[in-house]
Amino acid sequence: MIKIFRKIRQNLLMENKTGKYFKYAIGEIVLVVIGILIALQINNWNEQRKENIKEQAILKRLQKEFISNKNQLQEKIDFRNDIVKNCELLLNYYNEPKNGTRNDIINNLSSLQPSTYDPIKNDLVSSGNIEILKNEELKQLLVNWSTDVIQLQEVEQMYLRYYEQGMSYLNESGLQRDMAYAFWDRGPSNLLEKKEINNPIPGLSKLKTKTKVELLTDTRLEGIIAWSLNYNMFNNEESETLMNRIDFILEVLDSEIKK
Repeated sequence: MIKIFRKIRQNLLMENKTGKYFKYAIGEIVLVVIGILIALQINNWNEQRKENIKEQAILKRLQKEFISNKNQLQEKIDFRNDIVKNCELLLNYYNEPKNGTRNDIINNLSSLQPSTYDPIKNDLVSSGNIEILKNEELKQLLVNWSTDVIQLQEVEQMYLRYYEQGMSYLNESGLQRDMAYAFWDRGPSNLLEKKEINNPIPGLSKLKTKTKVELLTDTRLEGIIAWSLNYNMFNNEESETLMNRIDFILEVLDSEIKK
């Protein structure tokens, strides 16, 4: 193609057609510029296509992560709801002692285990890859996500510290073996895999421990139960707020993936 243009220019010069030569030269320059612009546009299209493919891959990965985070959070909410229900039963035993046995009290006390939320963490923000995402609202949601999780985890730590203090008192009361037996006997509900487990504790304690009457007249134990209920209800309030945030993030992700 270049040889053809060169030959045309030479013929025009040999025929002494200077005016036509300059017009042709200008036209040739225009064609070259147009060719360069077309090449740049094609290159931009290719780069944009690659960016779109990369963005879609990130969006789909985020979708899977937040679905997993949602499922885990729901498990924690359900776990804490069981604790709240058991605390309510225990407090009702204090109000109506005839409604519960000593075993009922021990079984419910053994369920007051803390549960903490540990979602999948991505490195989009720290790595700078978040800038690949075009949706500004989604980027802000992802930037705020870590802070939202930390807020819940701080509340969880409040109950964890309180639980450790309460367990210290229950240990002093001589209830730990019976509670450990009840814990395994009822089947730990916070295990990753649900399966039948043989109780490793060889029976209840043979030593003299607190009777039902002593348990239901223990004001400190009653307080531990009441605050366990409060902390877990508070944790679930925070969890529901975080669940709403996850649902909204998933809605935005879904709309971006379908584009």
